[in-house]
Amino acid sequence: MADGSGYPSDLLSVPGVAFDLKISDPAERIRAYIRGYVSPVSADGQDAMDDKLMRDQITLVSANSCKEKTMAVFLVKGGSNLSNRLGNLHGGAISLIYDMCTTMCAAPLAREGFWEFGGVSQNLSVTFLRPAKANRELLVECQVLKIGKRLVTIRGEMRDKITGTLLSVAEHTKATVSFVSSKAAL
Repeated sequence: MADGSGYPSDLLSVPGVAFDLKISDPAERIRAYIRGYVSPVSADGQDAMDDKLMRDQITLVSANSCKEKTMAVFLVKGGSNLSNRLGNLHGGAISLIYDMCTTMCAAPLAREGFWEFGGVSQNLSVTFLRPAKANRELLVECQVLKIGKRLVTIRGEMRDKITGTLLSVAEHTKATVSFVSSKAAL
């Protein structure tokens, strides 16, 4: 059964899926989303691919949202679960980090019937500039470039926390989805 937004209530009730619209403070809304990953929700009780990252390795540093700009900065603690055999973060892991961080950056803009959860990736483009060492702390700075009824585009930059060196940049376009029952489609 869907609520008035078109999203099925069973999907929106899964921790780590929907943004808590009752929370107006941008930083607190993102922190609440991260807390949704505290325990596994899969049927077999195992972590999903993003659970450990969200639960143990990403924290919010700051977030703000006003008419002109919505931004969020995240601290990411690298680890062997994200690394390749060279001791660097794997490109796929970096893409996952951007996927999660850019999605959360859009959370402050959500409201009832509008981007109630992060949607689905349409395009995620990452440009790798320098290796990101797996044992380092990283800062991921994200900014919503444009949000509309169906699409949002968010930019991200990953830097080494200690040196400030720019390691990679990303642009992520997400689409919101409207769930329609199969009967309505006929």
